[in-house]
Amino acid sequence: MSYSHTRVRTKDTHNYPGSPLSLEIEGEVVDVEQIMERWTEAYQDPSFYPSQYFKIRALNKKMYILRYSMLFKSWWVKEYSARGTV
Repeated sequence: MSYSHTRVRTKDTHNYPGSPLSLEIEGEVVDVEQIMERWTEAYQDPSFYPSQYFKIRALNKKMYILRYSMLFKSWWVKEYSARGTV
């Protein structure tokens, strides 16, 4: 499954874009239960804009990968499973 555009509400922190609190999945707002991991995509070429990633567990008990595009200032989501992304 590829990433889909989504809306994310964040908690303001000193790390931009902030920690996700909730996200919109197919028109439904789902709260974030736990942030499992957080990482930044790195490039050797500094002209590329990095993306921020969050692996989260939502209150609906599903896991998702959230990606924040620094270039486009937009959020993207895809569902995650123990076997990998679906």
